[in-house]
Amino acid sequence: MGTDDKIQPGIDNKETDVQSIDTELIGIVYEVAFDPNFWPDLMESITCLFDNRHAGDQQRSKTPGHDSEQIQLLTHQIEKGEAQRLATLLPHLYRALKLKRVYNKADQTRGQAQAILDHFPIGVLLVNGSGNLVTANQHAVDTIVGSNALTLMNGVLCATTVQQDQQLKDLIYQAANTPTNSAGAQIWTLKIESLDNGAPVSLLISPDPYPNTHYDSKAEDCAAVFIAAASNQYKIAESALQTLFNLTPAEARLAALLASGESLIQAAKHSYISKNTAKVQLKSIFAKMGVSRQAELIKRILTSPAVFKPSHTKPDDSRSKAEVMSRSHINREARIVLRDGRRLQFAEYGDPEGKPVIHLHGILGCRYERWPDDNLTKRLGVRLIIPDRPGYGRSEHIVDHGYLDFADDLVELVDHLNIQRCSIMGLSIGAIYGCAFAYKFPDRLDNIAMISSSPPFRSFADFSGMPPSLRLLIAFSKYLPTAARMTTEIAIKNACKNPQKFLANIPVGSSDRAVFSNISLKTHIENCIIAGNKHRHTGFVQDILMAAEPWPFSVADVTTKIDFWHGTDDLHCPINRIMPVIEAMPNRRLYQIEGGGHFLIYKHWQEILGTF
Repeated sequence: MGTDDKIQPGIDNKETDVQSIDTELIGIVYEVAFDPNFWPDLMESITCLFDNRHAGDQQRSKTPGHDSEQIQLLTHQIEKGEAQRLATLLPHLYRALKLKRVYNKADQTRGQAQAILDHFPIGVLLVNGSGNLVTANQHAVDTIVGSNALTLMNGVLCATTVQQDQQLKDLIYQAANTPTNSAGAQIWTLKIESLDNGAPVSLLISPDPYPNTHYDSKAEDCAAVFIAAASNQYKIAESALQTLFNLTPAEARLAALLASGESLIQAAKHSYISKNTAKVQLKSIFAKMGVSRQAELIKRILTSPAVFKPSHTKPDDSRSKAEVMSRSHINREARIVLRDGRRLQFAEYGDPEGKPVIHLHGILGCRYERWPDDNLTKRLGVRLIIPDRPGYGRSEHIVDHGYLDFADDLVELVDHLNIQRCSIMGLSIGAIYGCAFAYKFPDRLDNIAMISSSPPFRSFADFSGMPPSLRLLIAFSKYLPTAARMTTEIAIKNACKNPQKFLANIPVGSSDRAVFSNISLKTHIENCIIAGNKHRHTGFVQDILMAAEPWPFSVADVTTKIDFWHGTDDLHCPINRIMPVIEAMPNRRLYQIEGGGHFLIYKHWQEILGTF
């Protein structure tokens, strides 16, 4: 059993000295302080692990000395070597935590300001001097999307005609470069005509009212753009009309429709009432609001707080969830007792007489991790078998049970199921377990699909392109394994307490965000997190620790046919990190998914199963 040194060296020689490693760790700690996607509350939890929980704030703020015994630890499990490294790292953790709190407060303030802007009945954009979009409220985005006069081309605000586009860019440049002392007196207006003779879009352009350059001379100069279109209907808050003017719900609905530009006949039709009933309601509205004409009514409404856009209500996705649940069917759940006495839980889906395919889940999964439409799996003629890997769900864990050890467990499972040969698919770290099985028992396999596979750790150079939060956990696993064990346990406990918040904070690209925007699928993933990790944490912790180690076998010796499915937008396992492994495999095929993220398995389920 050798290790391919070209693919899986332990650490670069340049980075073996203690000072270099400590410098890298300190750098990652500070990067995490500004990582908006850092796992919830984890930074504070990491710091508290290495501090005296009962010490006062004054004691807690003291910088530890060089003697590792001065560190007030919550546990005696830290070895001397780790404790010495912590003595160096701990003051930086404190400072990074302080920065993180300041950053979170500023980010919360920015988020609140953005939320307020989203309620405005007019579009507001901030662009730099070249027209690149910095931020925009929802009304501005909706106006641009619904207009043929303006567009966002590669993030740049553009008019659709050449002449007006040049005018727009000149005004934006002029506004962005207006001196701060004269910014208040400078305002420009521009009307952009629509290509299809539709309603024009009106713009008001001004210098940035809160210029960054006042605080940072190298910051970009910006311009504020206010945008409105006559074709846009005002979204009037009916509940606000009821409160402000004591209107009944029916009167508030009619008044809102009139203020949105509809005629009395149109408003009556949309309210499912007759014209005469609408007239009676309108008379009551006039009396309550102190007006005598419809024009006065509309002016009164449009100058009231009711024009502020009401918060979006959560869409009712119960029907979608019910449809998914109706297509979700577990053929059976069972467990076997392994030779060493441990229990291994598994579930089966799809066609009981179909081709056996074993799926090995990732660190956020369990025996339920799959595309939840089991009718599709059945139609594809696949007998899908998913075990809880040791330390997940209902499968028992054993200390130092690695990739090759699990291969022995898997052989016992397929023997129990009377399966002579099968195929394997694995997601993320699960793909490594599948590869280890192929290395150890090639005669039991037809082929493998390694999906969004985690690559072996080699050096800090491998961290390029990875979010700081993930780099920190892997770096801790490599150089502070005891601390990493405690930190990852905190992380997964937090995830199980609030999986919605956890998924909202993990770093993902646009493709993965689309997966999570499917409410029923997101709920399915949340349920997998809870079922796999709520009562057992050892599997998750062990997987994180092993992610910082070389694979215990040479990938060049794996002769089984392997299909790699990897997205170019995978932030968890960047494709450049797995390419050396792919290139070293003698019998491989790469499905490179442009724009695909780490969770591409859900979007390409049918294609993947179709290759078996």
